[in-house]
Amino acid sequence: MNESQKNRRFDVSSTLILRNNNDPFLDRIVTCDEKWILYNNRRRSAQWLDHDEAPKHFPKPKIHQKKIMVTVWWSAIGLIHYSFLNPGETITAEKYCQQLQEMHQKLRRMCPALVNRKGPILLHDNARPHVSMMTRQKLHELGYETLDHPPYSPDLSPTDYHFFKHLDHFLREKCFKNQDEAKNAFNAFVTSRTPEFYATGINKLVSRWQRCIDSNGSYFD
Repeated sequence: MNESQKNRRFDVSSTLILRNNNDPFLDRIVTCDEKWILYNNRRRSAQWLDHDEAPKHFPKPKIHQKKIMVTVWWSAIGLIHYSFLNPGETITAEKYCQQLQEMHQKLRRMCPALVNRKGPILLHDNARPHVSMMTRQKLHELGYETLDHPPYSPDLSPTDYHFFKHLDHFLREKCFKNQDEAKNAFNAFVTSRTPEFYATGINKLVSRWQRCIDSNGSYFD
């Protein structure tokens, strides 16, 4: 990370922590991200070989057969929406806008006051589909503000430092034979979360911004 990027992180964190002190807005934040979940991830059995026998080599399975992508949208009130991509499918601006619309409809039912009066604030990273013209137009249409988020900053993203961190811990040592088992494991993780889990993840933003300031913008996680 160069000095310009560190300065950007410092400036954004300083601005956001000051804004929240003057007008708390954490309850308005909706955040999201995508993650690959590996399946067919059983460890290979050990090979019993003679002293002078070379180990056997097995072809690696194709990458798209071993993982599935999930997109999650959540806030301090809980999980709003999640979806799995089809094999071989990727996040495009069109797909992202479709998910935005689906999430927005669910958020309207879950928290109408946020949608109709306060106005949601979307916190997402700078991936190309997230910042495309199509996405910006969709966010304007839905009435979403976009929270400033510096590049290369997973330590300032609640989905990375909280949701996915706990998901990784939950999935550790679990083996899945197929996509359905991976999906079921994700559903089990979601079911196991309490309402406090989501509020805690969002509320940690303040201390994260402060840690970024204290480290002069350096990556700290």
